[in-house]
Amino acid sequence: MDKEMLVATKSTIDKLALGLAVQQGVELVDLDDVVKTQELFSSDRNAVVWEFNTFTDSPRDPLYLLTFNIGGRTVRDSANYQILKLSGEISKLFDLCAKLEIKNYSTPLEGPLLGCFFPTEVVVSPQQYDKVAGIRMMTVTGRCQRYV
Repeated sequence: MDKEMLVATKSTIDKLALGLAVQQGVELVDLDDVVKTQELFSSDRNAVVWEFNTFTDSPRDPLYLLTFNIGGRTVRDSANYQILKLSGEISKLFDLCAKLEIKNYSTPLEGPLLGCFFPTEVVVSPQQYDKVAGIRMMTVTGRCQRYV
């Protein structure tokens, strides 16, 4: 597995999710960040949330299989209209016809184009954390290609 491609792919998803959060006027929280996640759950703030799941050679480098969860957290949304609107925006961002460029955004300077990501499936999951916060996640699956 190409480590640079892994970091670039995660940082690309971070950038896309941050752009969506800014557009929606909410914050972005990576659910793998335990401190920020706990702070969010202790608050009444809405957010775009996401977590990286898998990135594996499939069938081998330079082709990869990627899965991650991304969704929204809303409060004071008893009819779930806000969270469904946010889910619709996420679906647009990871449209099945999209070809998303992969670059390394983890450093101050944007890295070169390393490859591309093609979303192949976006599945809405049941609402989670009902007693703590309304979170609706979508599992995004896709194929990545590293340019050689």
